[in-house]
Amino acid sequence: MGSNPRISTPTAPMRRLRKKSPNSSRRLHKAEERHHIGGGASVSDKLEALKSLIPSDSPEIKPEQLFQETADYIALLKTQVFVLQKLIDFYGSQQNQNGV
Repeated sequence: MGSNPRISTPTAPMRRLRKKSPNSSRRLHKAEERHHIGGGASVSDKLEALKSLIPSDSPEIKPEQLFQETADYIALLKTQVFVLQKLIDFYGSQQNQNGV
């Protein structure tokens, strides 16, 4: 994404390619976690922020489970808003009928 293609020049030194070590994918994963995404916050920081917004009993939660709980919580909040709107409609129309 932000990498520039290397241009070979006669003065550029030749580099040897290294074999990938078995731990290279783990190092890459850790580097991706620390990579900053929009707003200057890392992915792990954003997951922690999301975790603080969602009521949960478990202190340690996997991202997949956090996303599912977030979706469930959003559905719950939408339902609460819907019920409160209906209550306002019901009691608001009652007050209008009573001349208040």
